[in-house]
Amino acid sequence: MRVELNLASEPFGGKRAFWTLVSVAGGLLTVLAIVLVWTFVTSSDLPEDLIVRETQIQAELAGLAQAEAQATSKLNTPLGVEIIDRSTFLNQLLLRKGISWTRTFADVEKVLPPDVRAVMIRPEVAFSGTIQLDMTVGAKSPDGFIELLLALEESELFGYPNVRGSAPPTENNPSFSYQLTVSYEQEL
Repeated sequence: MRVELNLASEPFGGKRAFWTLVSVAGGLLTVLAIVLVWTFVTSSDLPEDLIVRETQIQAELAGLAQAEAQATSKLNTPLGVEIIDRSTFLNQLLLRKGISWTRTFADVEKVLPPDVRAVMIRPEVAFSGTIQLDMTVGAKSPDGFIELLLALEESELFGYPNVRGSAPPTENNPSFSYQLTVSYEQEL
């Protein structure tokens, strides 16, 4: 049997081991922080191959910017602007030429009710390649026009119609007249 001899008036007890562990852990954390800071400072330099690649990319970017400036200066000349305008005009003509009138009339005829007739159809090709049909139709009664609107909405070839205006019958024109715009899905 072992007897402990503690002559202190206030015994230190188990606190000595705790403070020793805290001191050792603090010292280790300080050493670890110093190692991390030293590693960061010494490795903050980029690898040489990465620096060379960045320089190459910067040189390539400068060359592309110079080529863009040259192309822009050529396009901004009066001749360049004229060529761009002519190309845009010709592209629009080709798109319009690609619209089949026979197919357009056949598709419109499928959705027209018997008492509604097409007075005018004008296609417009948007920049996105979609076709908008600007139509004027005549109907014997408003019910026939409503049937046309329902048929357009149910059709897979036509989008939602946008009614732009209407006119009642007159002495010269005995039918109701309606103006509408509708998108048309014809393959160009």
